[in-house]
Amino acid sequence: MNNALIWAWEIWDQIYERCTRLEYIDRHNNIFRIVLLTYRGNPLTTGDGKIINHGDPIIKLHIHNCRLARKFSGVTSDVKLGLLLRKEILHSLPALACYVKQNPACQHVKGIVGTTMLYRGARGLGFSVADVPDTTFYRYKNWYLKLMMSLMHPEGRNRIKKNTQHLKLKRVYMSTDELLDRYLQEE
Repeated sequence: MNNALIWAWEIWDQIYERCTRLEYIDRHNNIFRIVLLTYRGNPLTTGDGKIINHGDPIIKLHIHNCRLARKFSGVTSDVKLGLLLRKEILHSLPALACYVKQNPACQHVKGIVGTTMLYRGARGLGFSVADVPDTTFYRYKNWYLKLMMSLMHPEGRNRIKKNTQHLKLKRVYMSTDELLDRYLQEE
């Protein structure tokens, strides 16, 4: 991905960040940005049996894709990209767990929920994975993320054409208890 395109994306990302009230866990050392929301959707049953219901407080999880694009610029292997992404997520989840534990606003949060195309391997990290509803919003978001992937990924549009069946938007989620049990590191 060329630097001019990343620069333009970073400007758009700053506008998006302000409009959505995204907060950084750690601006320089974490790929997650979050926003506290009320869950709107069908009930989600997490891997540890907890249920996130419509109206429950959640943390909406956002991966900082723009930052990843800059960091992974020049990496051409899908396997290497996957391993680097997994490493970034494993590095970032303990800080997210610490943030949730220490932040009084998170006291009643039932879980963390995100929507992504980067869901393969999520179950091994403690996330549950489900389809997103077939709504106009999610069809648009799926289209937008495919566009971003075609611009970000070293193979560009060819990646989209080759893997259309695997490039579907999914919901990934985990209960707060599971997050803390797995990733909260002892002081």
